[in-house]
Amino acid sequence: MANRPGADIGTGNRPGRLPGLDDAGFGSRLPDQGARVSDRMADRPSLDDRRTNLSDRMANRGDWQENRQDRLDDRQEWRDQNREDWQNWADDKLDHHGDWYHGSWYPGAGWGYMWDNYPLASALGLTAWGLNRVGYGWGYWGYSNPYYSDGGGYGYDYSQPLMTSCAVAETAPQDAQPPSQPQPTEAGMDAFQAARSFFRNGNYSAALSKLDTTLETMPNDAAVHEFRSLVLFALKKYPEAAAAAYAVLSTGPGWDWTTMVSLYSNPETYTEQFQALQSFVKENPQSPDGHFLMGYHCQTMGHGKIAWQEYQAALQLLPDDKLLKQLVAMNAPANKTDEPSTPQPPAIENGQTLKSDQLVGHWKATDKGATFSLDLAENGGFSWTFARGEKTQSVKGVFAVDQNNLALETDDGAETMLAEVEFLDPSKFRFKMVGDDQKSSGLLFTKN
Repeated sequence: MANRPGADIGTGNRPGRLPGLDDAGFGSRLPDQGARVSDRMADRPSLDDRRTNLSDRMANRGDWQENRQDRLDDRQEWRDQNREDWQNWADDKLDHHGDWYHGSWYPGAGWGYMWDNYPLASALGLTAWGLNRVGYGWGYWGYSNPYYSDGGGYGYDYSQPLMTSCAVAETAPQDAQPPSQPQPTEAGMDAFQAARSFFRNGNYSAALSKLDTTLETMPNDAAVHEFRSLVLFALKKYPEAAAAAYAVLSTGPGWDWTTMVSLYSNPETYTEQFQALQSFVKENPQSPDGHFLMGYHCQTMGHGKIAWQEYQAALQLLPDDKLLKQLVAMNAPANKTDEPSTPQPPAIENGQTLKSDQLVGHWKATDKGATFSLDLAENGGFSWTFARGEKTQSVKGVFAVDQNNLALETDDGAETMLAEVEFLDPSKFRFKMVGDDQKSSGLLFTKN
């Protein structure tokens, strides 16, 4: 692997050169993702089997967590042997990009902070990335990109999240299959290939124009948006680059260093561009977009401690930002994180243990202009519908309970909403997603 720029890029510690991209046949391998999803849906186990599997995973949380702790001394082995929710998601979303995409960030010392605090999350394989996709995609919390403003995306609207769930329209038949999401097209991939070629030759404006063409047919492709952030970074459009990177990191981890530097014909060019960003941050210490973008690039280069410091600086300027809180926690040095204790079952308030039959029925909640409808059936199926403004979506799947926790897993098994539930009376319960802000009151569901 090539050497990464050091903590002080100006000292002359420059990255070694990696082979250039092989553009041959870039647009020739476009998997039929719609067919793959359909096949996976057709082959899925019965509802009863899926509910039993979900219940077993929740009940065995302690054993799973202990086994995970045994492997923390060898993080690479643990990562290789245990797929996380974002890895499964990335396989579905990024495999059409071929050999130029080499992988994503390696976990830092604080990577498992949510798992350490929520043992049940470990049993279900949930990470902060999965939490974000469900939180935003299911409407549990509203999405806000602090670096985007009107025109601030340099021609692209980053006011909405990139993530999409296996959602069906509210008016769709109950047995409808999740609709296929916009798929890569030959025209889009050809434009992306051209954008990469322009970028390697230093024609960043032309690269940006080609990316706009790509996004017409591939609007939610995280790799395209991450490359768009890199182009804006090269153009010194730092607030706009931060807006694009923020949208990407809300969906999943960023590129690893091998992927990023291989997009350049000469790593010296990247070094010069990073030095320009350093100068901008020094001259604008109150710029949250500058600190955030510095953190992103430092984490990509493998400088986790410096990334942590930059994310902290951005968080001080934007203290309520959910993503920054997650990135700070993920990158905290080992001596800044508490050693995980022996996993203990979560506290059950008032001795309350959930039973499935308590939850069966039709429930509604409202929160900050959004409405939610949750249908829980006796056979273990669920339907979750939310409406926020003009946006209405619905997801279906199977649910299971354990102690005071409710898990909602989508039909394709790709997403899981995990929540702590507190019954206030037989017709009312409080629903708080695991990993939500401590100050959040969650959703108050009332039975219809």
